[in-house]
Amino acid sequence: MALRGSHTKILLVAGLIGVILSAVLLFPGACATVIPSPPAEEVDLPGNASSPGAGPENGTVLLLEPVSDDERLESLIAGAGIPLLEASVEQICSVHTRDDAALMSRAADMSSLVDGYRAEAAALEVSPDMAPAYTHFIAALDEFAAAGTLIGGNTPLNRSVTEDALGHLALGTGRLSDALQDCNRPPAASPNAVPVLMSLDEEPAPGFPDALQSGERFCYDDARKENSASLVAGPVTWSHAFHTSGTKPVQHEAASGKFFLLVTVKATHLGHKGDGVNTRIQMPAESAFVLHYGAEAYRPLPSPGPTNQGGSYSRVALGRGESLVGYLFFEVPEDLDLSRAYLQVSVGKDSPVWLLG
Repeated sequence: MALRGSHTKILLVAGLIGVILSAVLLFPGACATVIPSPPAEEVDLPGNASSPGAGPENGTVLLLEPVSDDERLESLIAGAGIPLLEASVEQICSVHTRDDAALMSRAADMSSLVDGYRAEAAALEVSPDMAPAYTHFIAALDEFAAAGTLIGGNTPLNRSVTEDALGHLALGTGRLSDALQDCNRPPAASPNAVPVLMSLDEEPAPGFPDALQSGERFCYDDARKENSASLVAGPVTWSHAFHTSGTKPVQHEAASGKFFLLVTVKATHLGHKGDGVNTRIQMPAESAFVLHYGAEAYRPLPSPGPTNQGGSYSRVALGRGESLVGYLFFEVPEDLDLSRAYLQVSVGKDSPVWLLG
């Protein structure tokens, strides 16, 4: 099988795959999501976080929140990227070594992968914000499928066929890159955000020029780089009082001149990418969070469990595809200005910060 003239496309495809692999490994499943606004004050809702049997140590049972189709698409794109690119690299190597049998076998593997991912994508109903990512992902699958059909079909392998297949691999890799970039775009602002409380008396909040906006997602890996997860902070709500749910409810009332600021925190297990058997990732404890406002720093209350305001955030280990959402409860001054309030969390060596208003 003649390969003269194919080297340019081989190098092009290999370069694109290298870029995509870097993006997948450095920013796995980095997608921004807006969490619906929490319930209004005094509305009874069950707590909502965690998998069965994985409740926090204080006895609070956090119910697993259903993963949205947008998040399923994010996970699908992140999970499909490496297998598709690995299959592409294997096909390029087979072209380079002129191993027709291996090339056709890899093409069959590629077609099987594409069929599976296409079926998963077809079952999703994504929001308009995720439509570009969906479109680019389907376009990528079309190109990878075309490459597999060319090589695995009845047409004898020759220079023209292999060059066309390499061209489809290059296009598929580019479309996959576009899908990942679409996932990385920040979400639109929530229309139901709590009104900003203005104050001119507080000192300026610490400077966090790179702070994430409320509703933006921070992605990270565990210490062994085996599992990926994300955290989203915001939106917020507030209340002067709340009580726990259950047979013996406990009433919490803010001190005079203060209120409880309830910050929504959402954690999601984005996927397992290591060779180990540990497929769970530990979320940060509520004590890892701190609210910065002016010269003051506020720690959240210990997790009260389910409340009439909704579920509370608490440390829990998540398995693949699991997600939890709950409130952090801060007792803060009534005149707190959200536009100068920041939430920071310690996650391993990282300390992401969100601007809450």
